[in-house]
Amino acid sequence: MIPSPPSNGRTAKCGCSTPQGWAPPALLLEAAAGDDGLIVKLIHAFSADTGARIEQMRGALADSNFPSIRAEAHTIKGSARQMGADAVADACQELELVSDPQGAQLIAAGLERVQELFDEIRGAMASYSNRKLESSVIP
Repeated sequence: MIPSPPSNGRTAKCGCSTPQGWAPPALLLEAAAGDDGLIVKLIHAFSADTGARIEQMRGALADSNFPSIRAEAHTIKGSARQMGADAVADACQELELVSDPQGAQLIAAGLERVQELFDEIRGAMASYSNRKLESSVIP
């Protein structure tokens, strides 16, 4: 049996980056009640908020502010799970676990991993948004 790729943009077989499409998870579709415009707005909000929080974590890392890194990772983790960005959520969970002085060497690598995965899912979400916007334009 061939494993199906997870919704997080990574292949189950090797964990390699592959351009995967993104679709809203069932919970998000249900909450939006078929309003594609609302989903597009949520995608934009998630993208802007997560990008800003990653930058805040970079600043916190420069200041050795481990509680701030942990709090930002936790916040991103929750919103990423709601948006179906499971790989980002998993990377943030790992970052939460090492965000203390003993894990300082791992934080920079973990933060880069979060950024990489966020960039991937943001691209997939942008493609979804563009398709929805194009299909709503009346010729």
